Amino acid sequence: MRRHIILWLLLVPVGLCGQKNTPVTVTCENRFVGRDCVSGDSIPAVLYRFNRRVERIPVLDTVAGRAIVQFRDITKNGKYLEPVGPMISMELSDGAVLWQRDIGYIFGHTWIDEELIVETDLQKSRRIDPETGTDLWEKKIRLYALPDDWSGAEPKIGLGYAQIMGARGEKAQGFNLADGSTLWKRPLNFQSGWSACDMVSDSIVLVQADGLHLFNLYTGQGWDYEAVMSAPYDKRSALQALGFVLGFFSGFVATGGADMIKELHSNAILSDSVLYWASREEIVALDSTDGHLLWKTRLPEKAGSRSNIFETDTSIFLINRGVAVFQNRYVEYGRPFLAAYEKATGRVTMLQVVDQRRCWIMDYAFHEGSVLLALQDRIAVHDLHTGELQRETQIDTAVVGRILREDNERYCLYDSVKGRFEFVSGGLDDWTLRTDKDNLLRWNVLRDEIRTIPVDSCWIQRDRYDNLLLVGLGDKSCLIDDNGYKYAELNLPATRLQGTTMYSYTEEGLAKVDLKPLLDRRYERPAVPQERAAGTALALYGRGRGALCASPNDKM
Repeated sequence: MRRHIILWLLLVPVGLCGQKNTPVTVTCENRFVGRDCVSGDSIPAVLYRFNRRVERIPVLDTVAGRAIVQFRDITKNGKYLEPVGPMISMELSDGAVLWQRDIGYIFGHTWIDEELIVETDLQKSRRIDPETGTDLWEKKIRLYALPDDWSGAEPKIGLGYAQIMGARGEKAQGFNLADGSTLWKRPLNFQSGWSACDMVSDSIVLVQADGLHLFNLYTGQGWDYEAVMSAPYDKRSALQALGFVLGFFSGFVATGGADMIKELHSNAILSDSVLYWASREEIVALDSTDGHLLWKTRLPEKAGSRSNIFETDTSIFLINRGVAVFQNRYVEYGRPFLAAYEKATGRVTMLQVVDQRRCWIMDYAFHEGSVLLALQDRIAVHDLHTGELQRETQIDTAVVGRILREDNERYCLYDSVKGRFEFVSGGLDDWTLRTDKDNLLRWNVLRDEIRTIPVDSCWIQRDRYDNLLLVGLGDKSCLIDDNGYKYAELNLPATRLQGTTMYSYTEEGLAKVDLKPLLDRRYERPAVPQERAAGTALALYGRGRGALCASPNDKM
């Protein structure tokens, strides 16, 4: 196994160097792409067509009038994507290419915004000048995290560790992104990799890596709390790996020992200067100022896994998912259970095993005094205070499929009779789940009724501007108001709104649509009878990763 890995690592640079650096060409044309449903006018757009396959467009700077576009071609056999591809900066006025350079995808990651481009791979990190595309500096640093908010951080500081090929980093370091110079170093042992990195303030960062570690970005000072966040590989867990790959966690590359079961921890909650957090074996409360332990409570033996915690005025509530990560795949691990702990002492006030069978929690939500748990083949309703099972609803998996992990999309359907859109989640008592047969299950909590809706018939909300929503289905999109009525129809995929401009891109090109004339009239109504559509209300079941300030709507 190791010989194959080493051979692959040796061959990749050869493949990178051997890529044909074909120049990217851009052609521009003006075309009508839709209709203003209020005035009846046609909507013009500027179309940019590329001769290479678009991977993503991370920057659309309307102020400077420039875009940064990344490309990644398909291999000649049509089965894979190339390990490297060009990245360009282009003028949005006429499509002129300002610069072009290659970037790697296999072992690297690139942070890009209007002011910063930083690329990191197995051996080095480099900062790229957005104006010219040339390297500003290159260092043997493995970059792991950049602050999400740059507003208060001077100088701009990245967090990573010194990288030597074939050796593990044992010291975290902060470095100045202006010139790559090292500002500080601090010992940090992370055998199972960095699992999460959260900004506590504009200068304080919390890292989860074989425990919790607090860093001052300017000085490196802080504290460490060691804890178990991984487990040795075993064959049973490997065979239970699900068939999808994870990608990046929290904007950085998750690395570590390939033979370890990882991600055995929860999100962290910061409340009144106290950090609450769960690892594989325990849940703890730490003083956030100096890291000293306030209390520690053991989790049930051999049950700890990836988990989520939430807080109330007096308690910390834990959902143990029964899942972990092995070789970038989710695997069944531990056992799902619910628990509650006193915030002041850590005393267990509730502990309930979800199921004696081997299973894991795919999704969860909170409704009044209950916690709703979606397993692959059923929905279980547990009392939020006692943890006791109240009822279960079985899913016909042979017909509709097995429930997948939480889906962050917001779906709506177009009612041709009413002439308006309605959201699939029609109210606060509806919960929408997705299955592996591309169905949506809309489950009404009160009536215990399930409606099955094919995903390919649903429009997806992509963005919003004031009271207007941008929704899309395939290669079509619409702007709708808060009653679900159309304001505009566009023959373009819905991608994003940036100010009053809509940008839409596919693998072939980019379209820029000026919606300012329409958006300036956004409070005008079509000449049809209006009443508020009950189906447009969004359910309270929030999506997103658990964060430092968590609520019952936070997700893993």
